Parts: sequence; structure tokens; C-alpha cells
Amino acid sequence: MLTHGVMKKDTERLPDCIIGQSGIIMAYSEQMSNAERFLDAYARIEKILYEIIRETKYVPFSQMITRASRENLIISSRANDLRQYHELRNAIVHNRGKENEVIAQPCDSVTDDIEKIADLLEAKHDLLSIASAPVVTVGRNDSIADAYRLMRKMNTSKIPVYQDGVYAGLVTMDEIAGWALENRNEEDRVASILMERKNERVLFVKKNAALQVIMRSYESSLKHGMTLLAILITEHGLPKEKPLGIITVADLPKLLSLV
Repeated sequence: MLTHGVMKKDTERLPDCIIGQSGIIMAYSEQMSNAERFLDAYARIEKILYEIIRETKYVPFSQMITRASRENLIISSRANDLRQYHELRNAIVHNRGKENEVIAQPCDSVTDDIEKIADLLEAKHDLLSIASAPVVTVGRNDSIADAYRLMRKMNTSKIPVYQDGVYAGLVTMDEIAGWALENRNEEDRVASILMERKNERVLFVKKNAALQVIMRSYESSLKHGMTLLAILITEHGLPKEKPLGIITVADLPKLLSLV
């Protein structure tokens, strides 16, 4: 039974047929029926599922959902709905009238919902549009006082440390506050407060990485009792590359709004 709505009888006139510019006979109607919209969205989702699981041979829809859920946050969060929509798709395709007309239409809420899922899966989000950029960095031999002034100027609580073009760590405002409370010398270097982070991590991703990679990383970190301090975006996702953008926990609400 569908949780989003019920089905209704199709009382609409069947679409006319016209000749397209290419000479191919095409179905035409001023407005697609809910069944047509539903099947179109279903086909879009099915295509994406094959891409996610990297399969070219036929795989049952339910199996694709299971496999894709391991890699895609949208699929995993909507798996039950997608399985129900698969049953509805079969009912639309196989249950026809005497003249092969569709005898049942999905309700508006169901049609809108499956189209929304298809749109989300097809959307290409630019990570750099979400991230803070440009990324200001400091070196291990820079003074802690200079690092603090940069963080204040950029209104950030974290700043990456790079040495000879390679990532060397992350300094947080909490660490600088601890240093200040201990009345440290203004000439103290960043290297003196860099910590070995056993339960904290920084993730590197390439600039064209999928949004789901970011969300999965947050989920995985929480599951394993880790704190994901920051995500650094580089050309190819390597610590030896210049950071193009940085995403922190403060950006999580913006990320969630996209999925």
C-alpha cells in the first residue's frame, strides 16, 4: 500500500499522434498524465541506479536499490518509497484496459514525489559553491598570533596548516584559546600547538566529487565516534594540492538542504 496517496481512474482522453520534425510518429498531449510523468521519472531513476552500481546487464530494481543504498544517501533514505514505487510502476505498465489504455493513475502527491527524487539524483551540485573560499592557510613556522589574526579576519574557527605545499594539520580556535590562557609567548609557533588527532579527522575530496561523498563521510565519522573537523576540496582530492575550498560542520545545514 502506498503511503503517499491512492490511485484514481484515468478519465483523460488518450493523446493524439503527430509527425515530429524528424518524421517519427510521436505521442502528443497538452499535458502529460500522472502515469506518463510517473513512468518518465521512474525511467530516470532506473538509469541513475545502473550508473551508481556500475552495471550494464539487467539487475532487478529491488536489488539495485539495495546495492545503490550503500553508496548514495538519497537512495538509502528513500529506499522503502522507491520499492513501493516499483510496485506501482508494475501496476501501471501491466494493468491495462481493453484498448491498452492506462486504467489507473498515481495521485498528484506520489507523482510529484517520484519526480523530486529523480531531480535530486540528477542534480549536479558544485561543492565549491557550498564551501568557503578562498582558503587561507598558515605554515608550521608562522606565529600563533598571526594565525589567530587571520582566523579573526576570515571569521573562521579552523585554519589549515601547510608546509612546503603539503597539508600538515589543522589549527582550531579552541587550541589557540588554550594557548592564550596559558600565557604563551607571542613568538610561539603554530607547530607547538598542532595536535595528534586520534578521534578527529580531515577529509580531502576532489572538486567534482558528488555531494553524497560528503554526507557519507559525516555519517561514517559519527558512526565510528570520530569528529569530522573539515573537508578540504582540492583539484584531485590530494593533501599535496592547494586547497580550493573548505567545508566545516557549520556548513552541514546547507548540505542537508540539498538532499
